[in-house]
This record gives sequence, C-alpha cells and structure tokens, in this order.
Amino acid sequence: MTRVALCACPDYDAANVVSAVERAVRLCGGMEKFVRPGQRVLLKPNLLSAAPLAHRVTTDPAVVRTVGKLVLKAGGRVVIGDSPAIDKVSRISRITGMKEVADELGADLIEFCRPILAKTPEGSIYHALELEETALTADVVINLPKLKTHCMMLLTMGVKNLFGTVVGPRKSQWHMHAGADRIMFADLLLDICRTVKPALTILDGVWGMQGRGPNNGTPCHLGFLAASCDPLVMDLALAPLLGVHPASFPLYNAAVRRSLVRSDGSDTQMVGDDPNGLTPKEFQLPVLESAMMVPGFVSGLIRRHLTSRPVQDPDLCRDCGKCAAVCPPGSLEFVAERRAVIDHMTCIRCYCCQEVCPANAIHFKTGALVGIAERLRAIMPY
Repeated sequence: MTRVALCACPDYDAANVVSAVERAVRLCGGMEKFVRPGQRVLLKPNLLSAAPLAHRVTTDPAVVRTVGKLVLKAGGRVVIGDSPAIDKVSRISRITGMKEVADELGADLIEFCRPILAKTPEGSIYHALELEETALTADVVINLPKLKTHCMMLLTMGVKNLFGTVVGPRKSQWHMHAGADRIMFADLLLDICRTVKPALTILDGVWGMQGRGPNNGTPCHLGFLAASCDPLVMDLALAPLLGVHPASFPLYNAAVRRSLVRSDGSDTQMVGDDPNGLTPKEFQLPVLESAMMVPGFVSGLIRRHLTSRPVQDPDLCRDCGKCAAVCPPGSLEFVAERRAVIDHMTCIRCYCCQEVCPANAIHFKTGALVGIAERLRAIMPY
C-alpha cells in the first residue's frame, strides 16, 4: 500500500508552506527516511520557462526552499537542476527567484547537459535511455513538479516532470519517435520515471494551471500540496479530484496495461486532509486531450483529418521562432514576418509548438473525433 499525503496550503506564505511541506513529508515517513548525512540530493523542480511566478508555470521557489532546508537538516547536500523546454536555467532562475533559493541553500543550480546511457528496469518498453547524468548518479532524487494541464498528456504532475531529465534537443527526438501516440509517449514517461527512481515526490498544487497548459493555460488556485514515494500512484490518485476520468488519462491507460498499478486504486492510501475539502469546484481540462486517441489501425491520413490540429494567430505572434525550432518533424516554418505555415500532413500532433510559444499564438482547430467525443462526454456520467 503506497501512501499519498494531501495537505492543505492556502498560499505561498512561508509559514504555510513550511507547515504543509513538513506535514506531507512526515506523513510519508520523514525526510530522514529518504536522506542520510553526506548524500548528494538532486531537487528536480519544473523550470519550463522564464515566466513570472504569477503565471504559475514553474514550481514555486517557496516549495523548493522548504524542501531544501529539510534536506540540509537531514545532512544532505543540495543540487537543483532541470533541462527546460524553453529558455535557459540561468534566465528562468533569475526571473522566478530560484537563484536566490539556491544561494540561500548553498546549492548548485545546474542546467542538465550531460546525457548518459542508462539501462532501464526489467519490464520496460525501452531497453535503455539517454538521461541526465546528475539524475542518475545523485544519491537521492526528490521530484518537485507543478500541477498543470498538458495539451498532449492531459496533466503534468509527478511522472511527466521527470521528462526534464531528457537533455535538450533529445526531447524533440523523443517527441518525433513516440509523440504521435499518447500511450506510447506515456510508456516512455513511465520508463523514465522507473529509471530515475525518485525517492520522494512533492507536488506544488497551491496554485496550478488549467486550460491550455503547460505554458499557456490560466492560473488556478487549488490550495494543496501532495507527496508520495511513488509519483505514478500520486498522479493517478489526484487525477479524479481534478475531474479526470481514468479512461481519458493516457498515463493511467499505459500503467494499467503494464500492471504497474491496480486499476481500482486499491494499492493507494490517501492520508492527510480530506480530499473532498480540497477538490476544486471547476477545473478546466484541455478540450483537445479529453478524447481518447484515434485507434492505431486507422491510417495516418484519416487520423490527421479526425484529430485536432495546431494553427497560428499571426496577430499574437512575436516572431521569436521558438515554435519552428522545437517542431520534431519540421512541419512548421515561417514564410514571412509573424506568419507561419504548418504542414498538417506531416504534423504529428505533439503540440510542442503550443507548449513553447511565449505569446499563446498557437491555437487548435478541433478535429471531428474530438468534437464527437466532447459531445458524448457532456451527456455521459462520470
């Protein structure tokens, strides 16, 4: 039975964060259970982009600071690191205040840039993965995700946050290889998670993101922190609280198919505060990703007509070119100032362009299948 601690935290006031983090960690066994004196401990927050904290794109520094202090108290040595999809760690850390946290903790603040080949555990889909050396050689990894929606994977929490251990351009390569199928991509995320093996995951859900996440959604106050020694169990326990039907969650489908969790949740024990008191009244999930994938036997041509596709709004475009640079199949190119052309026949619907756009200039034209699924979802019970 795996514990998932859920603790109310109304805001990022230092006293409230300290109280909630310490309680959540204590419910998971205490920091001394995970960190011994002298150990090198990697804190892996979500540092997606250099957005102001009020946009709720990144893990709040108040959470990282509190966790770091608990690690120091237990005798560990702190390293903070990530491989952002947008911008550099140095710029993100200045804008978000993460640099001040690192300085206060006496921690190294690094951008992942040293991939090494790691053998995956038995039962993995992929036999080996190239991941950041620090994540594989640290004595302890503590995973510090931000609760957000995700236009490809529906939600990004504990498991998805570890995709940040894939270094730089290799993210696009993996999107090209596995990003056309959400279950295949979920399998990749599960293999990364099982290879990195975080000892503890603490989720920042005080303020999250809803709608068109993970970079261009809208802030949403949720008022809790969650913690578990198993990020997959945590993610699947929290998803229903956000209004997610398991069948629409690619991570759930992949994990159950591989027998990594029990489909009825009987391997999970929720502790801490009553989930009913912390469940948001409304949480806007991405419309695009609430539908099931087109079956694999359907031809690529038909799939592209049935599924939603990215489109550009030139009036919002800043002409930064990040969307074209990140596109795995090279389906997007600029033909004039602020005017992009997207080849929807080669587009794999990974939505990386939408994710990295700093101006929210990439939108979606709803496909026929998604439209039908949404109408059915509106009339069918949970």
